[in-house]
Amino acid sequence: MTERRTVHRSFRLRADTSERLERRAAEAGETYTALAERFIDEGLRRIDHPGVDFVDEPAGRRARVVGTGLAVWEVVMVLKANDGSVRQAAAYLGIPQALVEAAVAYYADHPTEIDGWLEQNQRAAERAMRRSSPIAG
Repeated sequence: MTERRTVHRSFRLRADTSERLERRAAEAGETYTALAERFIDEGLRRIDHPGVDFVDEPAGRRARVVGTGLAVWEVVMVLKANDGSVRQAAAYLGIPQALVEAAVAYYADHPTEIDGWLEQNQRAAERAMRRSSPIAG
């Protein structure tokens, strides 16, 4: 596991913003600081990658391609299955090439995150295949 270095910074928030953050942190079961850090990180990622947003899912929080409902990892999986062809992946998914390119750019900056989702999906698919195959005997 990689150790993440932290730094201490002090800043002021408007009282109403701080109260909303505190309520949201309690609802999410997160600490105030952890939620503030996540919001800042995701805000910076949104600026860097305007075609990507974030969503909570049962499997966890994930990067999603705006306007599609597709996770970035799903677009990358289809792209890899199409030998890296943005055009073919876009056609298969029925989305503009620019959105596939947005997913690719996000993946380039956050490969560990997206590779983790790809591996998790692969393991789930393998488990499903084992459950559905007849037992030899």
